[in-house]
Amino acid sequence: MKIAEKRNPALVELVLVILFFALSSVVLVQVFVKAHQVSQESQAQTLGLILSEDLLEQWKETPASPELLFSPENGWREEKTRGSVRTFLSGCTESMELSAPEDAAYEIRTELWNEATEAGVLYHIRVLITGVGDGKLKTELETARYVPEA
Repeated sequence: MKIAEKRNPALVELVLVILFFALSSVVLVQVFVKAHQVSQESQAQTLGLILSEDLLEQWKETPASPELLFSPENGWREEKTRGSVRTFLSGCTESMELSAPEDAAYEIRTELWNEATEAGVLYHIRVLITGVGDGKLKTELETARYVPEA
C-alpha cells in the first residue's frame, strides 16, 4: 500500500500572498512619507514666497528708510556687513510668522544696497529665507526701486 504524498499548495500560496502584501505595504509607506516631505517643502516655499513678497511691498513704500520696517521692535536685528550692503536678520515659525530667533524654524535675511546716479538713487533689496535645521534655501526674491531726486 502506497501512502500518497499530499502537498498543501494553499499554505504555500498563503505565505506568498502575505509576503507580497508585506512588501507592498513597505513600499507604500515609503511613498506616503516622501509625499508628506514634499508637501511640507512645498508649503514652506509657498508661505516663504508670500512672506517675501509682503516684505518687498512694504519696503517699496520707503526704500530710503529701511529702519522703519526692519527695526528691533519688529523683530529684526542688523548684522555687521561689508561695504555698502546692509543685512537685517529675523526668524519665523513653520507657518512663516515672525518670531524670536530661538523659536525660529526659518531664518529671514534681507540685504539692502543702493546705487547713486546723477538723477536719483536706485535702491535694491534681496530677501532670502532658509531653513534653520537643514540650511536649505526656501525662497529668494530680489527687486529694486528707483527714486528720482526732487
